Amino acid sequence: MTDSRPILGRVAAPPEHESTSGVFYFWVDKDCGVERTQIVTTTSKVGDREVKFVGIVQEVYRRSRQKDIGEEAARFDGRSGEKPPPFDSEGITYAEVAILRTTPVAHTPPTEESEVYLATPQEAREGYGVDRMEHKLPVGLLKNGGEQTVGAAFIDLDFLLGANGGHLNVNGIAGVGTKSTFLLLVNWLLIEEAKRQAREAVSRPGNLQVVPVVFNVKNFDLFFIDRWNRKYRAKEDQHRSEWAEMGYPAPAPFDLPTFRAPQLKGERVAIRTGNRTPAEVKPYSWSLSDIIEMGLFKYLFSEDDISTANLGGLVNDVEEWLTSGPPDAPKLRTADNAPQTFQEALDWFKSNKEDKKFFGDYQGSTKSSFFRRLKYIVMEGDGVLRRYDTQGNPLLIPEKGQTAPWVIDLYGLQRTPSLQRFVVAAVFHQIQAIQSKPGHGALKYLITLDELNRFAPKDSHDPITQKLETVASEGRSQGIILLGAQQQASLVKPRVIENAAVRAVGRSGTLELGAEVWRFLGPSARSAAAQLQPDEKLLYLPSFREPMLAKIPFPPFALSESDAELPDAPPGRSSGPREQDMF
Repeated sequence: MTDSRPILGRVAAPPEHESTSGVFYFWVDKDCGVERTQIVTTTSKVGDREVKFVGIVQEVYRRSRQKDIGEEAARFDGRSGEKPPPFDSEGITYAEVAILRTTPVAHTPPTEESEVYLATPQEAREGYGVDRMEHKLPVGLLKNGGEQTVGAAFIDLDFLLGANGGHLNVNGIAGVGTKSTFLLLVNWLLIEEAKRQAREAVSRPGNLQVVPVVFNVKNFDLFFIDRWNRKYRAKEDQHRSEWAEMGYPAPAPFDLPTFRAPQLKGERVAIRTGNRTPAEVKPYSWSLSDIIEMGLFKYLFSEDDISTANLGGLVNDVEEWLTSGPPDAPKLRTADNAPQTFQEALDWFKSNKEDKKFFGDYQGSTKSSFFRRLKYIVMEGDGVLRRYDTQGNPLLIPEKGQTAPWVIDLYGLQRTPSLQRFVVAAVFHQIQAIQSKPGHGALKYLITLDELNRFAPKDSHDPITQKLETVASEGRSQGIILLGAQQQASLVKPRVIENAAVRAVGRSGTLELGAEVWRFLGPSARSAAAQLQPDEKLLYLPSFREPMLAKIPFPPFALSESDAELPDAPPGRSSGPREQDMF
């Protein structure tokens, strides 16, 4: 069958540009143009088989017929203002192509003079194995050169949600990396996917159920995701058309998210979060009894030396003495005049630190270190850690699927980073306890956490870092999916980064891209990552031979208070049924 598409060029394999099983070159027809990131295809007779190759243009080169730069200048007698010579210099454009897929599978290059064509949308999807994805999620539009796209860009949910891998990690510099935008967009899309499955297969036990938990780490930006984005509204027709191409004809802000923020010191309400009213934002806090009952005592101590035998042992011994009841239902001890509040605990320790009945043979320096750290976090955290109250308002994460995220503020605790890390560990600890119960197999907890370098620093070994490492390495089997981000992956614990099966790269610094953690990206991909536009992401899955360049649609939800429409604007509504997949 003759291909009716225009031929872009033909495969060539001269010396120094030999084709391999991973890369081939082709010269470009002088009447055609080829751009980096375009997806192309060619078919070759290899032995007794006809093999179809789909690849992505890694780089485009132009070579003059002149032998050196001197000959180029001599044509104009070295004067740029001279009229061009009567005979054109001419030259050749050629492209380097990384092979994405061969059909049938063949570890061999195409043969020279094979015709090269621009891939169709179907061929482009096949190049990334979308036709093989049993469960797929559109996250943008597949780029095909500088301005063109070629249908939706998909990721494989089996790699994101735990079947074949788990977790998503996003890297990008501040501002143009648009990490939070992409993380929230993935949350929105997964909520919509859960709704779609519920509509289309009501009685199916394996339907996706999600509990999105989003930590707010910058200003109070994420406290307005239920309002329309003014910039989206300004160009709504354009943005809506991109969403429609992905299969979502009517995107909207998040419906009725739950907002939680730190409790004010001496008050029963949350801190101010922009123009949100107290009724819209519920406070969170823990009393001493909450800490003991939820097994969170050791997370109050975030320094690395908590893992040493001395201080770590003392922390465990104090927690054990404060605890009564069976292991599966711990309670705060009430006998023996045990302290019932954080302030009483400080007073009790100060009065009894020399009593060997409580503290055995621990050195005075160890006890002083323990007291100093406990006092610091209680004093600094007064409000979130209820110093004088016997009851707090602990975060109680839902145990069934939700159609809107829980937004938990950490920004209000910016003066006390150790308290921020405690809140994160407390949430992960609780979710692990929930998922250990029977009957939660289909439930997926989506934990969105930016600035991972704060919570799992590369050189840290404290209990909170260990908790995130455990979630990264084992969480997918428990239905806990980490949607994490950072400006520099090289500053984050390697296990947290390496266990993310789906990687998304926004605009990143060249120094960062030279770090060992980015070795999986080839030179062309690293070069592209340093030049990405704010609405572009390089997506990498284990099933991709090369990263996928996607254009990310503009979000309908506000990403800060300044982006948000006024409260009396029409509220967001669910997008309704998703259009049929486009292929």
